[in-house]
Amino acid sequence: MKALVYCHGSRGDVQPYLALAHALNRAGHSATLVAPRLFAPFAAAYDVEFAGLDDWSLTLWHRPEVRKLRWTSDRRTPETERQRAALKQEAVDRYPIILKDMWEAAADGADIIIHSQASREQIAQIAEKLGIPNVFAVLYPNFVVSRRYPAFGRLSDVFSDQVDESGADPYSYIPPQLITMIEHWRSETLGLPPRDGFLDFRYRADGSATPVLHIFSPHVITPAADWPDTVHTAGFWHLPAAPDWQPPAELVRFLEAGEKPVFVGFGSTLSPDPQATARIVLEGVRASGQRAVVVEGWGGIQVTDYADDILTVKDVPYAWLLPRVRAVVHAGGPGTYNDALRAGIPQVICPFETNQRMWGEHLNRLGVAPPPVMQRDLTPEGLAADIRHAVTDPGIAAVAARFGALLGAEDGLGAAVRVLEKVHAEGVRGR
Repeated sequence: MKALVYCHGSRGDVQPYLALAHALNRAGHSATLVAPRLFAPFAAAYDVEFAGLDDWSLTLWHRPEVRKLRWTSDRRTPETERQRAALKQEAVDRYPIILKDMWEAAADGADIIIHSQASREQIAQIAEKLGIPNVFAVLYPNFVVSRRYPAFGRLSDVFSDQVDESGADPYSYIPPQLITMIEHWRSETLGLPPRDGFLDFRYRADGSATPVLHIFSPHVITPAADWPDTVHTAGFWHLPAAPDWQPPAELVRFLEAGEKPVFVGFGSTLSPDPQATARIVLEGVRASGQRAVVVEGWGGIQVTDYADDILTVKDVPYAWLLPRVRAVVHAGGPGTYNDALRAGIPQVICPFETNQRMWGEHLNRLGVAPPPVMQRDLTPEGLAADIRHAVTDPGIAAVAARFGALLGAEDGLGAAVRVLEKVHAEGVRGR
């Protein structure tokens, strides 16, 4: 089975899809990861074939004004609205390049396409052109209409109690300019005829439902009772350390030199002032009485004050590190919180954005973390108190350990591979 795995976003957005491509290859299939070009080395470390997409949307996060917008994502003023409108127009102008890259990645054909929410409308057209099945794989539960989750709403509202599907529209958020571009691309580049509802990713061209793979555990996000049997929820897609990766000797010595440290890392989320964030983190960790491994990531933390009780590293596989620490301080991304849940350790969530805060609130309700504190409200004293709470509260420890056992018993990747094999076999029989 030849599979194309499309995704877009930061490392945390891409990593589960790389895990799937790696798992497909290990199961004897041939998978190509289609992702922003800067992730080519990431795929190469797992010997996964790679096709690059335009990565403009990732490089723009390094702009100071965009960092500031992310920092104040839930505060809207006339100026921030003007800046957001300018960025949206820039994205519209860049869109033809994205469409070109997506189609070129499929030039050699495939037997099945798996794709994230970031490319759901476009990939449905490519699958229709190739005459192959597409499977929608998503980290959130609100892309399938149900009475439990507010479908197609803002990601920060996933767990809202106010569910009204009377006006649910799966593509109401798409700017009219992009709809026009997709229509033109569908006709002129793909050579497909006009079709009513062609943007509705929930259905294939023949009217059958698009299969959905939920990239989360049913123990973490409860499946809706009214989801159809084309929706599969069997566990998160955890990526192991790369086959040739070895831990730095300095990291091994630090871990062996004393009690388990806490982990601090904000992944690919960029702070407006990484050095100021680092000062808060270091003072908070020291005030909590803990040692720490700080992972700088893409720029959330920039450490300049080094000490024996804190080790700073650029990058390290979480699957290897988290079972060796006693708690995790992070921004609230799905990849990190799922790895922490599987490791069975407490968490402290310090979100930059509202969707990260939503996950932090959910983890607090599950009982594995104190209430989240937004980065802009973070203080050394508050962080120290939350770390102490996380590492000394026996209730949090017990719940975290229970989730570790539950998620450790799951095989989300194996289940996903079996679903894809079945979808492919059904597609072959239907030709």
